[in-house]
Amino acid sequence: MKRVLFYLAKMADASLRVKKIPDNLYELCLTNLVNYLQKSKCERNDLRSLPDSILMDVYYKMLQEKRLCILGAELSELHIFERLLRFSGAQLRLLQCFQAVIEHGSKLSAELATGYLNRCGDETKSKDGLIQLGLRLGGFLNEAGWYADAQRVLLRCRQLCRAQPATAHYRRLTLECCHRLLNTQSAYCCFPAAAETYALALELLDLADDSPGAPDRPDTPRHVSAECSHRLDTCDILTVVGGLSDGTEEEGAEWALPALLARLFKEFSALFFVRCDYSAAHAWAMRALRLLRPDTPPKITIEVVRACGKACVVKRRFGAAGLLVRQAVALARRAFGAAHPRYAAALLDYGFYLLNIDSIPHSVAVYEEALATLRRVFGRSSLHVATAQEDLAYALYVLEYSSGRFYKARDHAERAIRIIETLVPPDHLLLASAKRVKALILEEIALDTPAAQEMRGPSLLLDESEALHKAALALSMMAFGEKNVQTAKHYGNLGRLYQSMHKFQDAETMHLKAIAIKEELLGAEDYEVGLSIGHLASLYNYHMQQHNAAETLYLRSIAISLKLFGSRYSGLEYDYRGLVHVFTQLKRHDRAEHYSALLQHWHELREQSKTEQQPDLGAEEVLPLQELQAKLFAPND
Repeated sequence: MKRVLFYLAKMADASLRVKKIPDNLYELCLTNLVNYLQKSKCERNDLRSLPDSILMDVYYKMLQEKRLCILGAELSELHIFERLLRFSGAQLRLLQCFQAVIEHGSKLSAELATGYLNRCGDETKSKDGLIQLGLRLGGFLNEAGWYADAQRVLLRCRQLCRAQPATAHYRRLTLECCHRLLNTQSAYCCFPAAAETYALALELLDLADDSPGAPDRPDTPRHVSAECSHRLDTCDILTVVGGLSDGTEEEGAEWALPALLARLFKEFSALFFVRCDYSAAHAWAMRALRLLRPDTPPKITIEVVRACGKACVVKRRFGAAGLLVRQAVALARRAFGAAHPRYAAALLDYGFYLLNIDSIPHSVAVYEEALATLRRVFGRSSLHVATAQEDLAYALYVLEYSSGRFYKARDHAERAIRIIETLVPPDHLLLASAKRVKALILEEIALDTPAAQEMRGPSLLLDESEALHKAALALSMMAFGEKNVQTAKHYGNLGRLYQSMHKFQDAETMHLKAIAIKEELLGAEDYEVGLSIGHLASLYNYHMQQHNAAETLYLRSIAISLKLFGSRYSGLEYDYRGLVHVFTQLKRHDRAEHYSALLQHWHELREQSKTEQQPDLGAEEVLPLQELQAKLFAPND
């Protein structure tokens, strides 16, 4: 330590003699120490004797000075990385250092995971210490977006937990591991493994589903039985899992039982969400929300509120969704600041909500801010960045649907695909959604752009769009099977494409498949059903001359849209235009005039809506938790 301080003073004195005036002496010392270490590797042990806070400052200065080789060498040593994981003030800077080293060419994520697995083979190491390290390292790798390595660490950590005595302490540790594993496996679409983790968590909570007829496929998460569900909704959840409590947990800590259960239920919700079982996702998220208390750590509160907000969006409960997503944004900004990836994640949920309530320009602005924040932390080669680019691409596609200016959307979609292709296997489900977005964009460019302005011509763009849609459909079928909302969406997208390609019989087949699956899974009045019905109506109206069938479908689509979104909804334009065409073809001019008038009124409403503002980012009000819960759990809820 004395030698390090000597070098710091010596380098600072040398710098001042040549009139380098720093912002402050501490920053100058850090810079000179980093430059010295770059030239001499013999002082590493002295460097590591520094306190954690100063050591993190030194490593962050290495990032700023682009000393990425030496930084990578330091971070690849597990005992050093373990120190930084324990230092609560290091997370954001550690994420930035970690990702920069990887983008520089290091295999740091895999090296740390392998280092952990090797350490677990050392019989002299404390099992509790190994479990705690596994939870921290696995959680960090998951937050950094390196899901495959996070899963390797957490699976080994779970093995260690399961090998210990079946005490309340180790049950809680195992559940904590299940929580982090579910987070990783859901994000990385490892559904069979996630189903096993989910089943183990239910077993540990004494909530395993033994009801007659429960599915036993290993790749299908099982619902909680009706009896257990009733217990969860009507009783104190802590009495159901009292065996987890041994009196050692601290109030308000992450390990406190209510906080642990809230996080677990949130992960159950996330798993069902990505599998498109939105009713189960909503039920688990709301159970998690009930468990929050004023002393619950902000990170957990934000995660749960976000999950509830997303579930309410897909359940079309937009009043509750708006309240929740804005609460999550405000809480994340207050707890972590606007430069943190957790704030960006809350923004992505906010953008998703805005997109679904038809506030498209605001959605694009929010997605752009989220992407900029994630790029500052993770650079340009991260699954987190790819996800944000895909979301932004789709929002831009919707925004520019009438203008035909799709090139910015196309660029973001292609960037997302390039990033994902470098980070996951070629048959990974994460590619399906990005390919779908690019296919939608290419189709519209092909239809809106004269052949002379597009080097390959519209027909080749349509062919590429078809290949992308088929690839996305194949990935969805492999992951979910046919009876899934995502699979139905891919069928519907192919139906629209085949209509554009004048393959009308094929288009009808695809639309009918999409409608049948969505109706079975979501009900006859869901938004997704209305969307597919409108597309089939367009096919019958403009291309197959089945105007009476088109009329029936348009009216049904309009009824769904008005019920869910009101008279300003953007999708009504296409249905009203379609009915004007239908009744003109049927020579029912009075009805054509009626829908022409409705279309004109719709335009007036849309113009009015342009002057209405969503609350500015930063203006969201943070409601006290009890007030938020009271709003969402009214007596008739």
